[in-house]
Order: sequence, then C-alpha cells, then structure tokens
Amino acid sequence: MSDKSQRTEKPTPKKKRESRKKGQVAKSPDLVMWLQILATTYLLPWTMKSSFAVIQRTMAGLEQAAGSLDPGIAMRLFGDALLGSALAIAPLVGGMVVIGIVGNVAQVGLRVTPALLRPKPERINPFKGIKRLASPHSLWDAGKVLLKVMALAAVAWPTLNSVTKQTIAMDRPSMYAILPIVGKATIIIWRNAAWMGLILAAVDYAIQKRRTMTSMKMTKQEIKDENRMSEGDPQIKAEIKHRQQQISRNRMINAVAGANVVIVNPTHVAVAIRYDPGSRAPCVVAKGMGVVAGKIREQAERHRVPIVHEPPLARAINASCQLGQAIPAELYEAVAQVLAFVFALGTRQEFSSVFELPERLKPRVGPDGELVQAGKPAGQART
Repeated sequence: MSDKSQRTEKPTPKKKRESRKKGQVAKSPDLVMWLQILATTYLLPWTMKSSFAVIQRTMAGLEQAAGSLDPGIAMRLFGDALLGSALAIAPLVGGMVVIGIVGNVAQVGLRVTPALLRPKPERINPFKGIKRLASPHSLWDAGKVLLKVMALAAVAWPTLNSVTKQTIAMDRPSMYAILPIVGKATIIIWRNAAWMGLILAAVDYAIQKRRTMTSMKMTKQEIKDENRMSEGDPQIKAEIKHRQQQISRNRMINAVAGANVVIVNPTHVAVAIRYDPGSRAPCVVAKGMGVVAGKIREQAERHRVPIVHEPPLARAINASCQLGQAIPAELYEAVAQVLAFVFALGTRQEFSSVFELPERLKPRVGPDGELVQAGKPAGQART
C-alpha cells in the first residue's frame, strides 16, 4: 500500500499551522481581482461625476481669476482643485485597498509567510518545471483560463450586440451621441463579467481548499507520533503521575506527626485530625484506606500520636471530608468528644497503644451501622 493511500486522517491543528508557515494555504487571486472590478463598476461612475464637477468649478474659477493679478487667488484655486480631485478619487482608491486587504485576509489570514520568499532550487529546475506543466494542477489552470474566456464572451456578447445595433440604427451619429452609449455598455459588460468571474473564483477557491486539505492529510502513525511528541510518551507521563502521587502521599503521611489524633477502623481506614485553638473547626490532615491507612498508623505510632479505634466515626469522616477540609457540622460533636478524651489523657509520651472510647463517649450507631447524631444519620444532620 502506498504512502498516499494511507493518508486517510484529517490534519491536526499542529499540521495546519506548520503547513500555513510553509505557505500551503488555499487562495484564489481571481477572487480579489473580480471583487475589485465589480466595486469599480459601481464607484467609477460616481468618481467620474465628481471629477467632472471639480473640473467645472476649476474652469469657472480660472475665468474669474483671469482678470486678477493676485497670486493668492491662483494658489487658492489650485489648492481647491487638488483637494477636490483627492476627494473625488478617494472612494475608488480606498475601496480597492479595503477589498484587497479584506479579500486576502479572509483567505489566508494575517500571518506573514517568509518561507515563500526563500529561494528553492526546484523552482529553477527545468525538469521540475516540465513535470509541473503536465500536472493536473497545470491542466486545471489552463482549463480555468479557457473557461473564463468563454464565460466572459458569453456575458459580453449580448451587450455588444445591442450597442452595435443601436449605433447602426443612428443616422450619422456624432461622437457625443455615441460616447454615453459606449460608456454605459462598457460598465454593464464589466459588471456582468465581474459577477461571472466571482462565481468562477468561488468555485476555484473551493477546489483549492479541497486540494490543500487533501495534501495535508495524515496517516494514523503520523498522528500517533505527533501526540507522542506534543503530549509526551504515555509511559513517561504515567511514571510522572505516579511520582507526583507518591510525593503527595509522602507529604500527607509526614503531616500525621502534627495531628492531635488518628481515628481508625481498625486497619482498613485511618483519618488524622488536627485542631488549632485559633481555628473554627478541626481539619483532616491525612486520610486513607488499606496500605495508606497502615502507613498513617505507623507514622502515628512513631510520633506517639494517639490512635482511637472508632470504626463508624472513621468511616464517616473518610467519606464526607476531603484532605485539608474542616470537619462538617454534623460530625462536630463526635469529633469534639474524641479530642476531649485525647486531651484528657496527658502528654504524647504516655501514648503507646490504640485507645477505645468509653461507652458514654461513643457516637451512636444506627441499625445499618451508620453514625447517627440527635436521632438522625450524621450525613443528614445538616439541612
């Protein structure tokens, strides 16, 4: 299977950016040209009318200034003529500039493509040139020229035929009688030609767009390689993520040394709680299940942090609190009883085993084993 047949995938944004830098974009220069011609057919009559009015004013001013020897009058007349001429042609010139800029930006954007200005040996290679002449692209260009000539002839012929008949029908027509007819016919011919040219240019742009997108198609392997280059190797990313999680876990385990109590269940769940006198509520500094719970217990034993065996409370805190989050209001009473019990035991040097809460301090447990407070499940105490 050829490499071309394997290019079945749409180009990625990165591929489009790279192709754009190389100047590989869809563009139809005829589109801007015909837009400018069409605009000219509407703006030129107004420009000619305004210019004729300026000439009339200037000629009238010259007749008035002929009998005066004041140079100021002549300079003022000259300045008015220049200003009037500039204002007369400004819409035409400005329209051409705006259409040229907007038309090109709409097709290729604002990005400058210096790659097109770099000399390439293949551009002066005669064998490459002969090959390009026989390419489908060159055949399409030749077909476009022929199609444009035929289309322009088709839209121009009715108007030319009409003008010819009108001129022949005149009896010894003067130049002043023929000029308006020819001028109007010329505008009509160019306007119709411009509309036809725009249609052909739009078709050409669509073909150029399709051809460009086809040339930028990628193989599945190229997409995989690009993803690997831009996003990194999946194995390396997984290793980085694993190390980040390990660092975060180690930081959490180290925070157990500053906790006031660790509540366990008895090996599956462990939650470390710290209470600062100036804070509004105790917060969870470490929590985990399974292996992580075992590491929390080991750290607590190493730093003589009291460990309280209270399964319902450990499960409730682990399920309802995130790391670093304050204890929710429905668990205040139960946690406060645990902290009060721990603070009453004495210094850390006295802690060497897992403690059980006295029965009078144990949180109430529902028939399904859930922690309850004031006759309601702890998770539903807050409305």
